[in-house]
Amino acid sequence: MDSHPGWHNFLSAINAIIPLSPINLLNFSVLFLFAVFAVPPVFLLQRPEAWITSLLLLALCSFSPLYRLFYGRPFIISMLLVIIFCLSWDKLKGQHKYSYMLIFIALSTLSTWIHGVWYLLFLPIISLLVCKKWRSASILSIAFAIGTIIGALLTGKPITFLHQMLFHAMTALGTHDFQRQLVTEFQPFNGDVLVLVLVAGLLLWRMARGKWTRKTVENPAFVLGVIGWILGFIAARFWTDWGWPAMACWVALEIQAIFDESVAPLSLRRCGVVIVLCVVFFLAVTNDYGGRWSSKTILQWPRTENAEQRPWLPGKDGILYSDSMSVFYNIFFQNPYGSWRYILGFEPGWMPAEDLEIYRRIQLTRGKDESYIPWIEKMTVADRMILVRMEKPKIGELEWHEVAPTIWSGRLISKNIIP
Repeated sequence: MDSHPGWHNFLSAINAIIPLSPINLLNFSVLFLFAVFAVPPVFLLQRPEAWITSLLLLALCSFSPLYRLFYGRPFIISMLLVIIFCLSWDKLKGQHKYSYMLIFIALSTLSTWIHGVWYLLFLPIISLLVCKKWRSASILSIAFAIGTIIGALLTGKPITFLHQMLFHAMTALGTHDFQRQLVTEFQPFNGDVLVLVLVAGLLLWRMARGKWTRKTVENPAFVLGVIGWILGFIAARFWTDWGWPAMACWVALEIQAIFDESVAPLSLRRCGVVIVLCVVFFLAVTNDYGGRWSSKTILQWPRTENAEQRPWLPGKDGILYSDSMSVFYNIFFQNPYGSWRYILGFEPGWMPAEDLEIYRRIQLTRGKDESYIPWIEKMTVADRMILVRMEKPKIGELEWHEVAPTIWSGRLISKNIIP
């Protein structure tokens, strides 16, 4: 079943209210989800400029997680949960604890229904337990349990959904020989050493100001950031989705304390600081360093509406063979109603066992031509093999055509009639 039913229902509702083209619906997804992440702390912090400062510092130290905020993918809903938790966990023990319990029920419902990684909601709870916040941990556990159940019920198939998402995770991380065979976000990260330097600098600065207390690090936001960092050596997404946003909140709280001591709330100096921070953050994020933005607009993907390209896409009930998930994402986006299937789609672990073995062999040999032969032997007249190469693939069993720059499509030489 659909892994993100809540998100797709939400987009369908938006599209029903305001009919949008695929490109504009994608633009909406990117802008909306970035706002979901970036805006809430503005209202949760006494000094909103501390949030801009935190994002700027982390962009300089670890840009990749910030870059992911522009993917338009529903994992940002879980990142929202992390942010709200890190900036308001202490409310779970005050007079408004039941109000915040309802908020966390709602957030975990959305996270489960929209993103689906219900089994990772224990990470914030662990951070509370490490900090000995027993009562807050118990309240949050109840809230997350209720939210998970409601979110699963909203899918219409709660048991199937909960099982599938857990099975998906186990399969995605358990069907490989080497970690380099995993999708990039499931591979380990490099430790983001500059983030450690930033955190150490803030701790030393606090000590130099005579403001050090154990509560500085006995903070669930800090602990969750550390947990995400440690688990990042297993899979980068523990860091990008959980540790990085938690650490961003902790850094914002530290910066806020510094601003409270050095910049008056009602002053021209504060206005100047805010203007400079916003301008620098904007420039830091939007510049095209290394072609990180423009490179996404270069590739042109084949479309069924193009008469010259149509013969090089699979025929009715055919199969598109490829060794790249980006081929699936982009060709599906351009041809959402294509009458063919994809051998490789959202996740390699979902492939038929025989084809997954072939795919892993292709990865192990780093795409040697002979590793594609088992797929070629299975191909029919309706099938196509599409590879992204700078040069024409040297796989003689197929007739190759550069259907778009660096996009090569191959079909059986002896049967060139398109159904």
